Amino acid sequence: MDTSMVAYTIPPDVPTVPVPYKDEKFWATISYYELNTRVGEQVKVSSSTITIDGFTDPCDNGSKISLGLFSNVNRNATIENTRRHIGNGVKLTYCRSNGALFAQCESDSALFVQSRNCNYANGFHPTTVVKIANKCSLKIFDTEKFRELLDDCSRRGFDASFDLQKMSFIRMSFVKGWGAEYQRQDVTSTPCWIEIHLHAPLVWLDQVLFTMTPSSQTRPVSSIS
Repeated sequence: MDTSMVAYTIPPDVPTVPVPYKDEKFWATISYYELNTRVGEQVKVSSSTITIDGFTDPCDNGSKISLGLFSNVNRNATIENTRRHIGNGVKLTYCRSNGALFAQCESDSALFVQSRNCNYANGFHPTTVVKIANKCSLKIFDTEKFRELLDDCSRRGFDASFDLQKMSFIRMSFVKGWGAEYQRQDVTSTPCWIEIHLHAPLVWLDQVLFTMTPSSQTRPVSSIS
């Protein structure tokens, strides 16, 4: 038996401290990449709905990122061709009431998503890449599932909890897939992709990790809520 998977219960005589969840004004930072190069500035997102498309709309209303405006002097023909197929791209919807994040494919071409949280919720391997077809939607982050894991890992120790930071990063490729079933094995080999860095889960995790460090002089985690 894998001892790391054995449930651990804090003894009743051990003082503990609860670590509550807190939403963030800017719920995510979105970065755009072409192959292994980040292109343009990182964008902090506060709007509950944001569209990321391939057009050149200069409208700065906080609810749209138009990748057509991002320039790259080292862009090759494959990247140029892929950008032309992004079209309406993807619509991200963040539900502040429960911390859920949904992605809907608005492009005629498919999207490809790697979310460890989504994979956990669906019983997939952690690094599975999921294809989202046109007009299809997928919950790519579930805060309740993250809470379950954080509550469990916090009882196992610092290392188990620290590994959860990977869940706060979601990678999404336009048009081209990657992974075991594709020619491209890594997302950095895809022409156009984005990374979504979720703020609230990482802040929550940091607070839990802080309670575990000797310098904090605080008590073990008793609950994650």
